[in-house]
Amino acid sequence: MVKRYDSTKINELVYDIYKAYGFSEEQSHQAADMLIYTDLHGIESHGVQRLVMYDNFIQNGKIRVQSAPEIVKETDVSAVVDAHFGLGQLNGIYSMDIAIQKAKEHGIGIVTTRNSGHYGIAGYYANMAAEQGLMGMSSCNSRPAMLPTHATKALVGTNPIAFAMPAKPHTFIFDVATTTVPQGKIEVYRKLEKDLPALWVAKDGETPVYDHNDTEDFDLLRDPDANVGLAPLGGVTEDTGSHKGFGLGVIVEVFTSILSMGNVSNEITPTDLSVGPCQSFVAIDPSIFGDKDAIFEKFSNYLQDIRSLPAVPGKTIYVAGDKEALAYENNIKNGIEIDDRTLEEIEAIAARLNVKYEAFV
Repeated sequence: MVKRYDSTKINELVYDIYKAYGFSEEQSHQAADMLIYTDLHGIESHGVQRLVMYDNFIQNGKIRVQSAPEIVKETDVSAVVDAHFGLGQLNGIYSMDIAIQKAKEHGIGIVTTRNSGHYGIAGYYANMAAEQGLMGMSSCNSRPAMLPTHATKALVGTNPIAFAMPAKPHTFIFDVATTTVPQGKIEVYRKLEKDLPALWVAKDGETPVYDHNDTEDFDLLRDPDANVGLAPLGGVTEDTGSHKGFGLGVIVEVFTSILSMGNVSNEITPTDLSVGPCQSFVAIDPSIFGDKDAIFEKFSNYLQDIRSLPAVPGKTIYVAGDKEALAYENNIKNGIEIDDRTLEEIEAIAARLNVKYEAFV
């Protein structure tokens, strides 16, 4: 069952949990705020639902609480960061801050980060740039999840990519996995015992897996040697555009692991503590192309023209960021949605760490 909870209270609990791990006050606030931001914008697959995964990584040493990211190569417009296996959210904020500063000084900033950790939604970091009046992009690789077109085993990660740009009435934020669906959404559907839509998960490169009771198949999603994986954007055949999602996933790999000389997706495992995902962060000041305000105004008008198109009866035309803005307004007012199983996971973590909190009702 899914219920709504006060986001401020959940934020306080998550903050206390990260403090109990040994993170500083600032770090704990950053981690908690990022997760709650995600839930507030209706992306429950990557919000507090992920807390149990991070807890497992902290316990087994894949996330190292005392690690700090550092710049290992730098130019006026670029940097390579070694995150030393710290918490992904902290690495992401650190890296995008560098990109933003370079963009403000030189018009563009590109940072590629290796030896990081799962950093949540890519859109959060792209939006960091947009909040500073810049255009932002971010991407991340992951352990194998995607079945390349015509392949029967996964090798490419879900490899999400995000873009954000200031606009009216709210920021345009496009954030997608290059698979048909991210791994986290599969986890949410399993917790809610919901069957999957066709072509989210494929077996032997072509057979859809959609019954939530297929526990054996779903467990194999984490096995790189299995014949089960996530379909690329476009499904599993070239006729439906499978090669497009597959190609985008490889491009993400270039900007994350290849340029940073970090680990590519098929080198990442949940148990090997010496490897971690890689990320990229881009900030661009539109002023290097012309009048920034005029550029943003033209973009806003273009988006409004899209929204104003004739729609299929009973449907609404949305552009990226619209649904998230609506979800934020609703969730701020009524609370964020958390399923019973996720809440139990959070409360178990709090109990183990002796974190006290008021019971949720």
